[in-house]
Amino acid sequence: MTAEQDQHASLSDALMARANAKVVPGRSCGACTLCCKAVGVVEIAKPGGVWCQHCSGGKRCTIYEQRYASCRTFYCEWMMQKALGPEWKPDRAKFVLTNTDSHRHLTACVDPGFPSAWRRPPYYAQLRQWAAEGLQRFPDLHVVNAMIGSRCIVILPDRDVDIGELDSDEMIELRAAGAGFEARKVKRPAVTR
Repeated sequence: MTAEQDQHASLSDALMARANAKVVPGRSCGACTLCCKAVGVVEIAKPGGVWCQHCSGGKRCTIYEQRYASCRTFYCEWMMQKALGPEWKPDRAKFVLTNTDSHRHLTACVDPGFPSAWRRPPYYAQLRQWAAEGLQRFPDLHVVNAMIGSRCIVILPDRDVDIGELDSDEMIELRAAGAGFEARKVKRPAVTR
C-alpha cells in the first residue's frame, strides 16, 4: 500500500467511525436494504430509485466489505434519530429519510414501487411540520422534499410543489413570496478552487 492509499484508508476509517458513533444504540439495518434502491450512489453514478447492481435480490450487498465510501458512511435518519419510532424504519415506511447540507435539507427518498408512501399517516403530517419549523428560520431554512427517483416534490407547510425531474446539476431554491414561500429548481453554482 502506498502512503497515499494508507492516508486515504485512514481517512475513510475515521469517517466510518464518526458515522458509526451517531447510530442509536440497539438499532441496526437488519434485513432492510431500501437505501440500496432509493438513494443514489455517486461512485457508480447510480440514480435514486433503482436497485444497486451490488444488492443481491434486494436482500444483501455482495461487496459489503469493499463497498463504496459513501455507502460505508451512510446511515438513514431512522438509524441516527432516537425520536423516530419503528414506523420510520425504511423497509416499513417505504422511504429513506436523509439529512444533508449541514442538516438544512431533509429528503424522503421514496421507493418508486410505493410512490405515495410519504403521504400516508403519520409521515406526511410530520414532514409538513418539519417544513414549517425549518421555514421559521428563513433565510437559513430547512428544505423538506420527497424524491421518487429523480422526481422532486418540495413539501411546504401549506402545499406541495412538484418541480419535476431534478438533475444532478440542479438544486432546490426556496424564496419568500408574499406571506409564504415558493420553490423552484435552479442550476447549482459552479464549484471553484
